Amino acid sequence: MAIIPILGLIIGLLGLLYAVYLARWVLSQDPGNEKMRFISNAIATGARAYLFRQYRTLAALLVVLAVAILAAIDIPRGLPGLTALGFVVGALGSMLAGYLGMYVTTRSASRVAQAAASGGMGKALQVSWRAGAVMGLSLASIALMLISGFYLIFSRITAEWAVPLVALGFGASLVTLFMRVGGGIYTKAADLGADLVGKIEAGIPEDDPRNPGVIADNVGDNVGDVAGMAADVYESYIVTVTASIFLAYILGLPSTYIKGIILFASLALLATFVGINSLRTKGVKNPMGSISTAVYVTIAVSIILFFVGALALGLPFVQAIAMASAVSLGAIIAPLVVKITDYYTSYSYSPVRRIAEQAKISPATVIITGYGVGLMSAVPVLLVIIGVLGISYIIGFYAFSSSITAGFASYGPYLAGIFGTALASVGLLIIAGIIITADSYGPVSDNANGVVEMAGLPDNVREVTDVLDSIGNTTKATTKGYAIASAALAALVLFIALMFEIMRSLSTLLHQPFTSLLGTSISEISIINPNVLIGAFIGVIIVYFFTSRTLGAVGRTAMEIVEEIRRQFKEKPGILEWKETPDYARVVDIATRRALGEFLLPGIVVIVVPLVTAFVLGWQALAGLIMGAVISGVPRALLMANAGGAWDNAKKYIELQGLKKTELHKAVVIGDTVGDPFKDTSGPSLNPLIKVLNTLSVVFAFAIILANTHMGIALSGLLHF
Repeated sequence: MAIIPILGLIIGLLGLLYAVYLARWVLSQDPGNEKMRFISNAIATGARAYLFRQYRTLAALLVVLAVAILAAIDIPRGLPGLTALGFVVGALGSMLAGYLGMYVTTRSASRVAQAAASGGMGKALQVSWRAGAVMGLSLASIALMLISGFYLIFSRITAEWAVPLVALGFGASLVTLFMRVGGGIYTKAADLGADLVGKIEAGIPEDDPRNPGVIADNVGDNVGDVAGMAADVYESYIVTVTASIFLAYILGLPSTYIKGIILFASLALLATFVGINSLRTKGVKNPMGSISTAVYVTIAVSIILFFVGALALGLPFVQAIAMASAVSLGAIIAPLVVKITDYYTSYSYSPVRRIAEQAKISPATVIITGYGVGLMSAVPVLLVIIGVLGISYIIGFYAFSSSITAGFASYGPYLAGIFGTALASVGLLIIAGIIITADSYGPVSDNANGVVEMAGLPDNVREVTDVLDSIGNTTKATTKGYAIASAALAALVLFIALMFEIMRSLSTLLHQPFTSLLGTSISEISIINPNVLIGAFIGVIIVYFFTSRTLGAVGRTAMEIVEEIRRQFKEKPGILEWKETPDYARVVDIATRRALGEFLLPGIVVIVVPLVTAFVLGWQALAGLIMGAVISGVPRALLMANAGGAWDNAKKYIELQGLKKTELHKAVVIGDTVGDPFKDTSGPSLNPLIKVLNTLSVVFAFAIILANTHMGIALSGLLHF
């Protein structure tokens, strides 16, 4: 059935070609007058310069890690550099996914603004949606092609092809982590600095061209919200699908199951083509309704295709239906999580309106109420995740037990249930193309709104882009919830994959049958094992250190930007009187320099601490570390992302009531500035952090066990074999 991975390559290529067509269409639209083109080009130039400088900074670290993987994994296991190759290609794919989408979105702002001026809401929505679709299609197509191609090639080179496939996810996760941190620091420091001095101190509107930080703010929207989010969901896709394939491989399931996963991903991309083209733009009055319909159409078509595809695999009827059901269940999570996030972050509902009402009291109560909303927002999302895990586990438990290798004995049904949850996580991620399309639409509309303001276009144009921008805030917030849910599901699959890779490594080094170590290994990660508990606390420490460091980085960078904007207003008083031009480039340079100076340390900690923990305390401590990071990181990510989104839309709610330049507005602006690094820096960065910890551990599992065995530590009862 080599036809299935080949089909994945073909459909992925079609997706890329369609993305190219949409990119050409978007770039063929009228970019507006000279001033609009200047603003759009300035944003594109700043974003490109930042991204390339970030990639150059990362290059040295990637080379070092590739060499380490080659020396510690490939050479000892007799692999011809496949794991190192997978790591490098995964990293390059993440870079490419971020750049391709950002190339179009940064050049789309003036075109959306001009479309709003010449064609109204429908035309502006069409241009911004298609610009976002370039990102969504590029991401899903590249991920599908890499997975299909690597499986096709690696499985023919060596029987040990599964770990190199997981290394693909490790490379993608690592680059995404740095892109999320660096882009998040850039975008929120620039946003914070521009808002504090511009809106609060100087009393000028958002995106006012007199503000020296306005270009840096718009650049940040793209390096953080487009490139960062795109890389985030791209690596989630890669990590989840490769981890599920790895799990099927290590459980000894027939290759039909592995190829079925690739088939489902291919069919979901076909459904994405339908969903992207189902957006209604003629006479549209509620763009959010049109966008939601496009998402629902994609999911509905995907589910239909999943069942058709499963029946075509040649599996027994019950197993085919179970496989399609588990994957479909995962796809259904997306609209559920999106709706929950929408409820807690949109001003159409009571949580955000309660925050806005607190502006009558003080900024402090705005912040307290928003934090409470963020805490509560994590509860229903976690309940959905728990429900899906439970149902998909039951599906797998009863449907796939007979396919598990007999050597697993009484553990067969349990492992079959875990594979069911893996399929659910696959279903959630393979519809990423349409989700990222909706997400990338947000920064495009946000930048278009800024272009309208900076170019001084009429109020009726601003009314159109205001609506699109407001909806964009909601789509960006809901996508963060989707990404966090994916991290939670992927974490379980990766954790099980890690346990099995550890057992395989122990089996090789201790010359014992793989399945005979299963029961003993499970007992080794009991919560009463001190090393497991110590590791769990270390995992929590990583999450808290990482969060603190990224929040602090935004504050430090924003402080320098604030001082620079104040300096320009003081030394060039004509700026506020429209008599002098601000030095935009100076603020862009500060944001770029500081973001690149701050983003390496948190990422290096995430790489070094797990490895040191594993080499010193043993693999049991590493298992505890991962679970501690997941349990503390997922709800914290939900809290921070949703609280930030709620504060942002509380500000929008006050503004739509015509209350700008009032004390109420100042109070919600302060809440919004607090929420900015919550929702766009620290919160989203926890997603790749969790997956880096997992994929890093799977890739280095053999080296860890080898070191543990030679040092004679942390193997407790296993060494007596």
